[in-house]
Amino acid sequence: MKRLAPLLFISFAVLPLGAGLVYALLYSLGLAGALQHGFTLAIWRQTLSDHNLWMSLGLSALMAFFSILIAASLALALLVWLRPQLERPGMRFLLHFPLALPPIVAAFVSFQWLGSSGMLSRGMYAAGLINSQEGFPVLINDPLYAGVGITLTLSTFPFFLLVFLHQYKAAQLLAISDLAATLGATAAQINRRVVAPVLLRRARPTLLLYGVFLFGAFEVPLLLGRQNPAMISMFIHHKFSRFNLADLPVAYAATVVYALLLMLFTVFFLRKSRENAW
Repeated sequence: MKRLAPLLFISFAVLPLGAGLVYALLYSLGLAGALQHGFTLAIWRQTLSDHNLWMSLGLSALMAFFSILIAASLALALLVWLRPQLERPGMRFLLHFPLALPPIVAAFVSFQWLGSSGMLSRGMYAAGLINSQEGFPVLINDPLYAGVGITLTLSTFPFFLLVFLHQYKAAQLLAISDLAATLGATAAQINRRVVAPVLLRRARPTLLLYGVFLFGAFEVPLLLGRQNPAMISMFIHHKFSRFNLADLPVAYAATVVYALLLMLFTVFFLRKSRENAW
């Protein structure tokens, strides 16, 4: 059974993704699909020279990085300050509840709260904090992608907090912290030099995988983000959904670029992790 599990994973997960990537590459080279007309690099020259593609990739990378950074920092801070309260069964249930919300539902909830006529703007207007609802900051379809970032961060934060709580117990950090305290370390030194480094190191693979997930987020930027510049998932979606068939090879080429960048980043991370392990 142990030998069968990797085979099943490769058959149902790796091979379909690999076949799709090969087809996308052949399509972008003019060797497959309804528009095939022989080998050509014209589509790749057009795709790689499109500054919107690189803006989309950069925007997606920034959104993923800052969402992970803020969510992880917030989770660490709450773990340090409120760990005994967070370990209660009722609190764990509350932390699991946001994880049950699909991204499309989370985006809809954010739209209802962060929009110019949403719950937050109405509450601030009723409290006299703003003169009109139009005075509320634009957080939906805004140039800074604030609404997208807030939604991704808030939907990611409970998961990281649960991961850190599990790793705190698995690494026996309570006993290690008590030992450090008996040796004269202050609470701030323990949290800064023991708790945070250990938790971040143990949770690093999870942070990477979630960063890859947020890099390709689709539903949240679809409802809350702008069309231009767009995150990479929306950029590819626009190319696929246009009526101009000439955009299809560009969409496939952009998909290959997106996949290759993720692969290179993952390989680089794994190599660095192995070097640090030694």
